[in-house]
Amino acid sequence: MNTEFRTIVQPLKGYQGLVSHEQPVVMLGSCFTDNVGGCLLGGGFPACVNPCGTLYNPASIASALLDILYERPYTRDDLFQHEGLWHSWSHHSRFSGPDPDAVVEHINKSQAKASEALSKASALFITFGTSWIFRLTEEGRVVANCHKKPAALFQREMLNTQKVYGLWKKMLRELQARYPALKTVFTVSPIRHLADGAHGNQASKSTLLLAIDQLTQEFKDTSLYFPAYEIMMDDLRDYRFYAADMLHPSPVAIAYIYDKFCESFMTQATVMKALQAEREARRVAHRPLHPTSPANPE
Repeated sequence: MNTEFRTIVQPLKGYQGLVSHEQPVVMLGSCFTDNVGGCLLGGGFPACVNPCGTLYNPASIASALLDILYERPYTRDDLFQHEGLWHSWSHHSRFSGPDPDAVVEHINKSQAKASEALSKASALFITFGTSWIFRLTEEGRVVANCHKKPAALFQREMLNTQKVYGLWKKMLRELQARYPALKTVFTVSPIRHLADGAHGNQASKSTLLLAIDQLTQEFKDTSLYFPAYEIMMDDLRDYRFYAADMLHPSPVAIAYIYDKFCESFMTQATVMKALQAEREARRVAHRPLHPTSPANPE
């Protein structure tokens, strides 16, 4: 009998040292990527986190990665104007702005940094959030963000397992040819998407999980799966580990998953170095109540 009354998802074995302070890592995907990436940045790691902004579906993430891989320059022709702002269909709204030239410059600078990081990276972390995509009806292209444009302009569809697998099989071959030493680590975001109900969310996540399983079986030497989804669903498995919206993991849950991430991909020396960097960052950020006091010589 299991007297702990829970299922503990164990950290991965054999990958300690994949994440270090010596080599960058690149992270693309859903807002869960921002959560883990934020932890890495706080620990002083050279992490490139969501250089195109938050991306949710496998098609948009693959498109962004191809742009980064081949350093495709963006121009004003890639933008459109809506409600006084210029936007890119391939980027999150944090890149949007009133000046199209500034938007293009922001996109290209971020992409250039990501391309450089990828060329030196030990690992690429890909987090799929949903199988659902939005496609511009007139052009047929998949968009990363609808930017509050009318729903009538889009067709919504769910990618099946074979489409996700086929798309990322090509992507992994491209990466393998360009950077043979690079490890691609897939995760599925534990954030729940309930627009289509609980069953719809499970169907979407299952599609992603099945596609990743096929990919990691075929590309065993260069890809693997980190079980963030299972840690949330099977290990924590309690609404007290969700934020108030009951969709996103709480800070406690994120910290727990990040600990498993560290155990899986870092050496103990790297973990200690990261903790020291976090303490130093807190010290620098600390604002004393009485700066002229002898207790605060700085």
